[in-house]
Amino acid sequence: MNQLLNARANRSRISELDLVRAFAIIGVLAVHATSFATTEMVSDPASFPVYNFINIFMKFGTPVFLFLSSFVLFLNYFPRPVSKQTFTSFYRKRLIHIIIPYLVFSTIYYAAVAVTREPSEQPASWLIDFAGKLASGTAYAHLYFVFISAQFYLLFPLLLWTLKKWPKLIPWCIPIGFGAQWGFYAVGQWTPISGSANWAFTYFSFYMLGVYLGIRFDSLRAKLSPFRQLRQFRYRSLTVLLWCVWLAAGIGHSYIWYAKRTLTESLPPLYVYSMFWNGYAILSALVFMQTAFYAQAKQSRSYLLRLLKKLGALSFGVYLLHPLLLAVYRELKPAALPVAGQHLWYAGGFLLALFGSALIVAFSHRYLPFSWLLFGKNELKRTTGRIPDAESFGGNKIGLR
Repeated sequence: MNQLLNARANRSRISELDLVRAFAIIGVLAVHATSFATTEMVSDPASFPVYNFINIFMKFGTPVFLFLSSFVLFLNYFPRPVSKQTFTSFYRKRLIHIIIPYLVFSTIYYAAVAVTREPSEQPASWLIDFAGKLASGTAYAHLYFVFISAQFYLLFPLLLWTLKKWPKLIPWCIPIGFGAQWGFYAVGQWTPISGSANWAFTYFSFYMLGVYLGIRFDSLRAKLSPFRQLRQFRYRSLTVLLWCVWLAAGIGHSYIWYAKRTLTESLPPLYVYSMFWNGYAILSALVFMQTAFYAQAKQSRSYLLRLLKKLGALSFGVYLLHPLLLAVYRELKPAALPVAGQHLWYAGGFLLALFGSALIVAFSHRYLPFSWLLFGKNELKRTTGRIPDAESFGGNKIGLR
């Protein structure tokens, strides 16, 4: 009995995941804060390469959140017996802490866009138009993330049951993920799939990486301990290789997008962009997991680390809210700004998205009794490192991860 309790305790104390969430949400905010710069500054040869690099190099946020979501689900649910009660509880939590905030924010964003539409752009039926966008995750650009997460939740019971019944499939999780994702991509080349980016199969390699590592985490955790491994030549060599390949993939991905946006040279086929992004994002998940474990071991009492963990705990709410702040911020942009003013403006947008969103979400969770309707479960309560019972925005309990 003591061994069972200790095992469960060990599985619930992964405070490093909040750091990974923080890295991921910073990536999302950087991409969104520089999106306008990649079109408005394209004619500035001095600054455009920098904005393009930030905008593309930071495109690891969504895949890392998806990886974390499946990682925590299988970390917590795979050891449990499969039962009706388990799945009933699972879907009830998803409804309360993900779907309801999604419905609320979809309504907010749809209304905000609707009031800015020209009369010629108004749909024949607002209700039908809204229902269609709600059912496809397109009420606003970033809400597709919740939509594809919901698809994975529908697949989750089948995946869990299959891997528990046939555990010999577990080592094949990652190849299956890549196969399903690229098979879906290939089908889309032959028969165009409407809104393919809003389908979970577009991100299946990230999900299945999380599935595999979540199931195998007990055996892999020791390999993430820097003090046990840093003296081993093999570990150091693999770490250097991982980081070098990760940097090369990120730089390569940024470069091909720079060439595309500036039309400075002949462009590669479309699948090359997907290959670079897929490889870079997968490596990002591994790099950030390793970084989080190393930082936790070396700087566990660091004030910066504590702030990052709080940001990670707030990531679901920050993700939902920040585009609204950016939209208002951009409406207030002065008509004419010098180049230096442009740089300050873009930096201000990032800082507003980061600190403004985080403060609003934190304030709401602390003082508003029904803040979960907007921002999901109050995850600040678990920044000491405990995963309540398992599923979040990238990890501990919400699911947009």
